[in-house]
Amino acid sequence: MTSTAWAIAACLVGIAGGVDGQTLPNPPQSPTIPTLADVRPEILRLVIDDQWDRGNDMFSGRQVKTPDASDWQAIAERDRQRQSAIRALLAKGQVETGREYYFAALVFQHSSSAEDLTLAHVLAVTAVIQGNKSARWLAAATLDRYLQTEKQPQVFGTQFQRQGDNPRWTMVPYDRAAVPDRVRALWCVVSQSDQDRALEDLQAGRQGGANTSVMECQ
Repeated sequence: MTSTAWAIAACLVGIAGGVDGQTLPNPPQSPTIPTLADVRPEILRLVIDDQWDRGNDMFSGRQVKTPDASDWQAIAERDRQRQSAIRALLAKGQVETGREYYFAALVFQHSSSAEDLTLAHVLAVTAVIQGNKSARWLAAATLDRYLQTEKQPQVFGTQFQRQGDNPRWTMVPYDRAAVPDRVRALWCVVSQSDQDRALEDLQAGRQGGANTSVMECQ
């Protein structure tokens, strides 16, 4: 797992969708677990654990830690286990609602495998088809991540990475002419000028610099 994945995870929490059920009380060092009528408990727990591994309490907005570099190998193994569990649920037809597809896509988008990222993109698009508007940014991000994995330029501008020994964050390779800002907005992705500001914030170490999603995009 690379530092790129950490930057992307920071973006995702902000678009996870609101809590429309009761929030159960939790000890301070355990994640917030809401009751969501349209999400199976096993899917909810998988996505909450996915985000918790990355230092995010998904449904409270808290950042509880910054993952240590030594943690990523163990996190990658837990990612594979969560993805295997989602595959089993998909095979049994137990991913049905828009939010379930969205959470399933969120789990798969942390993979570095082109095959897994293809599935993540399909799941995110399916979530949109099923009425989950929050999944539009994730659909764009999973496509960009897939393209990067295939050594192709991203097209929406959702991904930041460090290349080789260069410690400076970058968005390249990035085909800036491929998608106009008007289309980006339909996918809940901020404009290129906003992306450039986000990149500057990230390079300067300012909090929230990796965010490229349009909050509360309708």
